[in-house]
Amino acid sequence: MVNDRNHGTKHLRKEAKMAELSFCGVNCAAECHAYNTDCEGCLELDGKVSWAAFYGKEYCPIVECLRAKGLNSCSDCGLAPCDVWILTRNPKASDAEFQADIDRRLRNLEEKAAKQKQ
Repeated sequence: MVNDRNHGTKHLRKEAKMAELSFCGVNCAAECHAYNTDCEGCLELDGKVSWAAFYGKEYCPIVECLRAKGLNSCSDCGLAPCDVWILTRNPKASDAEFQADIDRRLRNLEEKAAKQKQ
């Protein structure tokens, strides 16, 4: 028999983790259309997202870039939005949608950095 209390705690830990930002500033649970359908979340999958195959890769190109630089997130780099962000643009997004996505991700990263300084 499964202990419901432990299962519930595990679920809450996962939800709390997903409320955090991904490596590039996306809040997977709130902002990613693939979350809970094609993807469990960037953090949960450690960057091994299904759509990376679209780029002929096993891991998200952003995560590969961060690992190559020894960084944990794009906020640690300071170059966002960079060429890798442009490369990983959703091909279905209009220019305005893509710019709004970049603006939201940058704002998320800035807010997270500000909270960490407090």
